[in-house]
Amino acid sequence: MAILIFFVTIFILVIIHELGHFFAAKKFNIKVLEFGFGLPPKLFGKKWGETLVSLNWLPFGGFVKLKGEDDDDPKALTDPRSFASQNVWKRITVVAAGVLMNLVLAWVIYYGLIAFQGFKVQIPLLVEHDFVGVSQTKETVVIISNVASDSPASQVGIVQGDRIIAINDQFIENSEEFSNKIKENAGKKVTLTLSDVSKNKFRNVEVTPRENPPQGQGALGVALGSFKVANLEFAAFWQKLLAAPIHTFNLTSYSFEILGNTIRTAFVKKDIAPVGQTVAGPVGITSLIGDILRIDNPIIPYLEFLALLSLNLAIFNALPLPALDGGRLLFLFTEAIIGKRVPPSTEKIIHAVGFALLISLAILITVSDIKKLF
Repeated sequence: MAILIFFVTIFILVIIHELGHFFAAKKFNIKVLEFGFGLPPKLFGKKWGETLVSLNWLPFGGFVKLKGEDDDDPKALTDPRSFASQNVWKRITVVAAGVLMNLVLAWVIYYGLIAFQGFKVQIPLLVEHDFVGVSQTKETVVIISNVASDSPASQVGIVQGDRIIAINDQFIENSEEFSNKIKENAGKKVTLTLSDVSKNKFRNVEVTPRENPPQGQGALGVALGSFKVANLEFAAFWQKLLAAPIHTFNLTSYSFEILGNTIRTAFVKKDIAPVGQTVAGPVGITSLIGDILRIDNPIIPYLEFLALLSLNLAIFNALPLPALDGGRLLFLFTEAIIGKRVPPSTEKIIHAVGFALLISLAILITVSDIKKLF
């Protein structure tokens, strides 16, 4: 099932991205030669109007092929339906449209999720970060990370992933405080207030901590975990109105801060492994989808994951690297500034080298993902 959902996810992200290029090209009457799902070699194709719609063997992307896009032929500069004959700002619009569509998809999903949650969002804090445009508080979350079989906790329905809110109506701030209160009440019945991680569903359970637990187990028979979270609220009207762009900006700046911190750690320790833990390719994404599907109600976590992937795809494609949309935009903005076009043959070679490097990077990430599974 995870593999099927992975391909559905890739299909959604790719078609949204490529439809951006497609509709922008159609807006300017540029001929679209091919709309491809996946990367060559070609499996099969079918003409739809003047455009060949193709399905390709490598299911990790897609493309829109425009007339005159990489054409060295001087005739392409005079053909009114050629990409090359358009003024530089039209070409910039066509190239940027894919990134914009992925950004819009992320905005739409995030806005729906944020509104559904009462314009409140909770984000785990891997590094200290101040989020902009929102009201925010920070707290430590104490969760049950493991439950021993036949323990007092398992007998009353406490499960892995439960969040500890209070004991006997006294709020718990950290795992050490919880452990101390359990020891103080050994042999006495206590009431625990538990919830899911996001504090959407609460319940009370009564349990009696053991006075003489088995070796290696605590009084309740649970292991604890804790982490910090930021509770964000879009309180003002303008914050609610702009919730999606505010949230995507915050996630982007937060992600770059985590990445920067990880790279610094890798340099200090002279070990690239921490960087490998922060990126994922097809295998890693499929594994994450599998984890999401094991959650009791996976719909909201999956939509959050889809929005995050769409946002990351937009950011990655906007990077000024050869073969990416950002690399093409770099050439186009250079042309707009200096008033002179880079020779198509030169640009083609640069993008080809960039594409080869990206494929090599994808292979390395996939190998890293496979190693993480074993």
